[in-house]
Amino acid sequence: MMGEKCFYCADEIEGKQIHLITFEVAYQEKEEVLCKGCYHEWLHGIKG
Repeated sequence: MMGEKCFYCADEIEGKQIHLITFEVAYQEKEEVLCKGCYHEWLHGIKG
């Protein structure tokens, strides 16, 4: 069974390390998965 791949770094993500994010692109919601490290960077970026 293959795991998910991180949207940003393309590393394979195992089990509970998957973080689902939703963002808007061209007036449509898009869902992607991030690994733990990229998720923390993304959170830091949106919090300023």
